[in-house]
Amino acid sequence: MTWVSETMEVDGVQLGVRRQGEGNPLVILYGDQLDTQVPPFDDAMAGRFRTVVPSLPGVNRSELPDWVDTMEDVAFLGLDLLEGLDAGPVDVIGHGFGGWVAAEMAVRSQQHIRRLALIDSVGIKVSAPTVRDVQDVYVYTGAEVAELAWHDPAAAKVLRWPGMEGVEGEELLTLLRNRQSVLKFAWRPFMYNPKLLRRLARVRVPAHLFWGESDRVVTPDYGRALQQAIPGAGFTAIPGAGHYPQWEQPKALARAVMEFLEG
Repeated sequence: MTWVSETMEVDGVQLGVRRQGEGNPLVILYGDQLDTQVPPFDDAMAGRFRTVVPSLPGVNRSELPDWVDTMEDVAFLGLDLLEGLDAGPVDVIGHGFGGWVAAEMAVRSQQHIRRLALIDSVGIKVSAPTVRDVQDVYVYTGAEVAELAWHDPAAAKVLRWPGMEGVEGEELLTLLRNRQSVLKFAWRPFMYNPKLLRRLARVRVPAHLFWGESDRVVTPDYGRALQQAIPGAGFTAIPGAGHYPQWEQPKALARAVMEFLEG
């Protein structure tokens, strides 16, 4: 499947976007992943929906102006992107850091959100201050990340990562810039907003969480805590998947997400 890459202006910010498919609108938010690597899950969703995958500010081809310096800025930019699609309420899916962004969008306004799906998302603090909820994959080696983030560590080679053999030149620079941009919003505190857990009670649109059973970056118990904070939210575990079910179990994930979105 061939995706169309283009630029979309939102609040004066040029965001890189890839599009594919027809039908009801769907937006998928990721974190620091390369936009040149399309998860099989995205292809499956584009076979049923008009799918839009924007890169967040500072990621891939997207600009990062000085005034975008907090998660709140990113959330409002995301809401304005939905409004700019001029498609009515839009289904929103967020993975990892992108799931955090989607949740921050939803607690601020649901006018342009039809349904909310979160996949192995970060964004909340559920344990004691001295207990780590989210593993800091940025300080681990590639082999250690594979053990934490994948059900089958051998499958980790499909996702490009700084330090991997052959990752160099412009590709390496893009990955490092992506990582730097994400950490601008997620470093202190690391990968969560202390106020988000309480604010999730404001979500009134149908919501569902999808979680890799073998995720050790953010465990299923963390996912259950996130689910319980969102009124009426459902939870589906994805067997044979870690933190990246869109890569490890794309068909199973796509079936489950489509059932939620079309249910």
